[in-house]
Amino acid sequence: MRSTLQFLRNAGDTRSALVTLGAAMVAALAVLVVAGSGSVKVIGAAMAGCMFLAGAIVSGNPRLFSLYGLMLAVPFDLSKRFGPIIAKMGGETSLRVEFSDVFLVVLLAYIVRDLATGRLGGLRIPKITYIWLVIAGFGVAAMLWGTYRLTAAHEVVRMLKVTLLFIVVCNELGTPQRLLHCAAGLSLGVLLQAMVGMYQYATRQHLGLDILGETGAGTTDQLAADSVRAEAVFRVGAFLNHPNIFGAYLAALLPMSLSVFLLKKGGPMKAMCMLAAALGSAALMASLSRSGWLSFAVACLVLVVLVLLHGRLRMKVLLPAGAAAMVLAVVLMAFSGPIINRIFESKPDAILGRAEYNRTAAGVIAAKPWLGHGLNSYVYVAPPYTRYGPRKAADVYENWLPPVHNIYLLWTAETGYIGLVIHLALLFSLLRVAIRNLKVRDETLFMINVACLCGVAALMVDGFFSFTLRINSVMRVFWVLAAMIMAIHYLHLREPRTASLASDTPRAA
Repeated sequence: MRSTLQFLRNAGDTRSALVTLGAAMVAALAVLVVAGSGSVKVIGAAMAGCMFLAGAIVSGNPRLFSLYGLMLAVPFDLSKRFGPIIAKMGGETSLRVEFSDVFLVVLLAYIVRDLATGRLGGLRIPKITYIWLVIAGFGVAAMLWGTYRLTAAHEVVRMLKVTLLFIVVCNELGTPQRLLHCAAGLSLGVLLQAMVGMYQYATRQHLGLDILGETGAGTTDQLAADSVRAEAVFRVGAFLNHPNIFGAYLAALLPMSLSVFLLKKGGPMKAMCMLAAALGSAALMASLSRSGWLSFAVACLVLVVLVLLHGRLRMKVLLPAGAAAMVLAVVLMAFSGPIINRIFESKPDAILGRAEYNRTAAGVIAAKPWLGHGLNSYVYVAPPYTRYGPRKAADVYENWLPPVHNIYLLWTAETGYIGLVIHLALLFSLLRVAIRNLKVRDETLFMINVACLCGVAALMVDGFFSFTLRINSVMRVFWVLAAMIMAIHYLHLREPRTASLASDTPRAA
């Protein structure tokens, strides 16, 4: 009994630990109930819930544990769907509760407690939130007066969920140390996904974990046959549903792993980030995603330029930067054959298909250029504008018409030129804040901000070749990076009045 009480004291917040312990006991009872259901999914979900609660207790800091859990869960597509499910691409397909929502709700509860007890003076709601809500207003209009109301409702709900994610993460990251933990959590997620990707590459097998977001066996076979001429290739996607989505995810987050590696002087976090960068780079090459490669190259260029322009950091990171460059060079040499084949021997179908999709999008846009056809409606309105016509398009595409592989054209088709301008205003407003953050004196904040800036730049480049910003996992990654940029902005505003932000400690859990 005495040792149990001592354990609770060491947890930092006895009441929080007791609540967590009680919830764990309830979850344990729930496992016994659902075990008789015979559903592997239900039993697995219950076991995962118990493992989460047990991990929160053992960690001694449930709040920090939930932050790491959220960063790990962001890319997973594991979810429970509700209501009608619309089988299509280019936007949300149903109402759902996702794996990451569990950790998000826990962090939200802590923030609400801090507001109620006065630990948090007020809720930070960055101005770009309102720009995003204006875009959501297009969806509300489509729900009220549009033709495709249900699919618009799905997208609006998803947009509100990522808005909550953005606000929660922005308010949770109140110190440089907390930001560093967030960056480490994202890097840990990269490491996990990269390990899965490299295992797929080594075994050349479909693991059968579609429920977690693994690329389906049929898609894997199709990509193997359609990617390179006169050769069947195996493209890895980890748990990101598709190799191109995996490539965008890695391109956006590998700069984070590299930045933390360059920043830290030693210890497990530095080693973990170096391993994440090495395996992540290899997995990116194994994805055979050309858009991912280009996006990552742009991100690396931005990272190198910004670090070299920083007077104090330039010399400090010289040796670790050299080590990272050598690792990347080794990865490139190891995958030189597949890279060359993918660049010079790719089948022209993908390029021709994208050109065809762009022509279709141009027709869709021309029909309603200013306000578009309605949020999340592209695949419904596009068939008459294909070169096949509405009836034949259904046969050619087997009722699975792909959206245009360009997020900017997709936004324009659905929300018109006015909507595109608002989307671009959001992106450039975020970039403006990130560029202003480059004046921050704290080196931890500077490096993490640079990594976030690189990630946003990578996703913007990727947007010219795909619609990954409409994919749940990538959309969440974008808004986490945006939240980190805004959190650094608020810390930067406090910097002149603070002697040393680097010595701040995380808020009590």
